[in-house]
Amino acid sequence: MSIRLLHIADLHLDRAFAGMGCQGELAIRRRLGLRDALRRAGQTALERGCSAVTIGGDLYEHDRAGAATAAFLVETFAAWQPMQVLLAPGNHDALLTGSIYSRTEWPANVHLFSSETLSPHQLADGLTVWGLAHLEPAWQGDPLASPAGSGDGGVHLALFHGAELGSRPDGKSIHGPFRSADIRARGFAAALCGHYHRRRVDEASGLLYPGSPEPLTFDEDEARGPVIVSIAGDGTVDYEPLADNRWHACTAVAEVGDARSLGDVLQAACAAAAVACGGRDPDRTMLRVDLRGQIDQAVPADTFTVETAVRDGCGVAGVRVRDLTSPALSVAAIGAEATVRGAFARAVAEAAEGAGDDEQRLLDDALRYGLQALGGAEVGLR
Repeated sequence: MSIRLLHIADLHLDRAFAGMGCQGELAIRRRLGLRDALRRAGQTALERGCSAVTIGGDLYEHDRAGAATAAFLVETFAAWQPMQVLLAPGNHDALLTGSIYSRTEWPANVHLFSSETLSPHQLADGLTVWGLAHLEPAWQGDPLASPAGSGDGGVHLALFHGAELGSRPDGKSIHGPFRSADIRARGFAAALCGHYHRRRVDEASGLLYPGSPEPLTFDEDEARGPVIVSIAGDGTVDYEPLADNRWHACTAVAEVGDARSLGDVLQAACAAAAVACGGRDPDRTMLRVDLRGQIDQAVPADTFTVETAVRDGCGVAGVRVRDLTSPALSVAAIGAEATVRGAFARAVAEAAEGAGDDEQRLLDDALRYGLQALGGAEVGLR
């Protein structure tokens, strides 16, 4: 036995992309890019002689997907026949009543796992894929709670959407929590997973996260794509990560501490953006620009103006600017002044005493904007 699979997850069809600042035509292009990524994955699987495409959840986003998405998936999967498609719903595409999964008549080559406990699907003689479905978005069960097989000597793979607790990224939600040490302990040669958007291939434990095939946030800036999984006759599992993403995300850091005018800020931002975008197709690049440094409070750093200048200068598809600067000033010194500016600084300082984190951020912005206005500068919103 020597079998190949192609594993993908976290495609998130119909994503809004609002978090990347995408609107109108650009948002539509991003969503069409996700469909294209699925088609390319299937074409790659066919060209590489794969027996199946395994999809580890979050294929689409339930709140936004509709009949057009269902029709697209049916047409796409049918074109891959006789290659099989194994679907393991996750938290964003949970197997809910009325969901695309439950109301669509799937082609004969599609197998939809429908239980929240691992159930077997024999892919070939000696090879069984065990999959499960999230039946609700907030499912907290352990995907590896039940062991594989009955000691038949075959190779068993697990397919599910879940959060490996030992490598959970900061702030990532917990759905289907499990430990990688349980993969082999439960009798599986590998776990083909979804949920984490950065690729992780851990041959020692058999844990595989392919990552999202196209960048969904600015932090997903590395090469990405499906993973070819090869199962040899002796049960050995090998992984071949592919890099075929057509969209790119990157972050430029612009140090603007020496800026004495808005022009200086724009120049620094455009220079940093040019370096970050080097070698990438600008028409498919999503760029985030972080403005950093202690900046004179009289210097405006209006993010909308910076975004416009960078977009015009680099020609990238989308730009988002974060103003992470802090004002170069001494609140104590200003508060000691017998001026309106001093009275304003004292009032903000008094309000800040005992303020929570959210209130403190608002007061910091109020101090910054107020001192800019009192100094006669054009106020640039963060």
